Amino acid sequence: MKAMPEYDDDWDVPEDRDVPEYEEKSPAGKDPGDKHKKKLTWKTVLLALVVFAIVGSLVQVIARGGFGGALDTTGNGGGGAPKKGHPHERQEVRPPKQPKTIKLGNQRIPQASGPIIVLNPGLVTPGGKATVEGGGFGKKSTVDLLLKARASDTKGRAIGSVKTDRYGSIYARFTVPESNSGRPATLVAQQRGSANAAEAKVITGGAVGTARINKMVGRPGDIVMVSAHGFRPGESIDVFWGRTTGTPVTTLHTDSGGSVGRADIKVGVAPTGNSTLVLVGKRSKTTATAPFQMLAMYPSMKSKPYALKAGQRITLSANKFAPGERVLVYINRNSGLPAFTAQANGMGQIRDVAFNVPFGLKGRQTLMAIGDQSRAVVRSGFTVLPYSPSAEPSAFGGRAGTTLSFYVAGFAPGETVVAYAGSGSTGQRKIGTFQVDERGKASAVGSYRITAADENGVAFQLVGQKSGGIAKASINMSSGHGQND
Repeated sequence: MKAMPEYDDDWDVPEDRDVPEYEEKSPAGKDPGDKHKKKLTWKTVLLALVVFAIVGSLVQVIARGGFGGALDTTGNGGGGAPKKGHPHERQEVRPPKQPKTIKLGNQRIPQASGPIIVLNPGLVTPGGKATVEGGGFGKKSTVDLLLKARASDTKGRAIGSVKTDRYGSIYARFTVPESNSGRPATLVAQQRGSANAAEAKVITGGAVGTARINKMVGRPGDIVMVSAHGFRPGESIDVFWGRTTGTPVTTLHTDSGGSVGRADIKVGVAPTGNSTLVLVGKRSKTTATAPFQMLAMYPSMKSKPYALKAGQRITLSANKFAPGERVLVYINRNSGLPAFTAQANGMGQIRDVAFNVPFGLKGRQTLMAIGDQSRAVVRSGFTVLPYSPSAEPSAFGGRAGTTLSFYVAGFAPGETVVAYAGSGSTGQRKIGTFQVDERGKASAVGSYRITAADENGVAFQLVGQKSGGIAKASINMSSGHGQND
């Protein structure tokens, strides 16, 4: 009896895989006609299953919209289509919730904070890339980015979506469509399933020119030399610093070749730090930009007198603000409505701006002046002294029925004074009201008739209704003389 061969599980040996031990031979001792066929093994089946799984996964990815994803929020990658829908579909734009506002100078500003987005750069060439960053959205939420051709549009083109971080902030890059050439558009960032939304203007130039500055660093009011090319011949060019709207700081004119060979201009007012010189052709809308570093400004301010009472007049002077800018002056805070505004002259100075110190301020006060455009800040202060009025009765003593009046001084000019007799919260009673003159004085006022209950003496308090100053006096029946403080 022939012995059975021992089982061999070493499938890495070629001869074990290709020529089984009991393969049938042809009568001539050769392999059968289908000699190149190999036995189907479990390893071949496993490989086929893996290939089918990979192909199936690719089919599912393509069926779900390809390989496009949300916008890269790390700043390391480019944008993409929104997770849902075609990247060029038009989505509904929810009207932004109108916040309550307060008036700051001649402008109204939101009373409370909300979502806000900022584009960088503010001026983008068609087909170019820009970044959008902002905050105030819900944390870990999805924010859709839509582009509206006009501010009044109720639908916008979906250009991407982005996930907020744990602070509700976003950062993403997107491409401005070529079709936006020469026309401003509006970028809308709206949070899914929420009323949170913010908008920002996307400013694009028609053609792009070139501009150069001989100085890359300076302060508002400095003189720099500018040259430009790529505009229309004989065209007027508006010059802006750090913006593209509003009133230009100056206007240049090109030569027959559409260039400006040399022009000396003043550096305009813009926030401290990285800024931009922007030239915009009035007819062609050609835009040219040049980077500029705006140096910090260090204004100074002083007030006089240093110490005074409420209602009295204080005078402020300051210098080294941006030439011609509006300066906002706050007392004890730097938000909300300013206490008042002042206009700097051509040298950045504010001269002898005066105001009356309001009643209700006591002790050390802080003054803060902020340049409306330069954002330059300076702090100063003054001290509000208390009113310490005095009162003297017309008689220091007397029997019941004797009538007293008072001579007072040291109150605020023209204020109303209320006189009280007695002491303590229960024993004090109002005995009269009178008004002092412009020097804070009054004579023979506040009539009081002595009663039998006053034989052991009575105290008086006279309180200024604006200044809060308190004058004290008393009469002592037993000693026959009075007291005053």
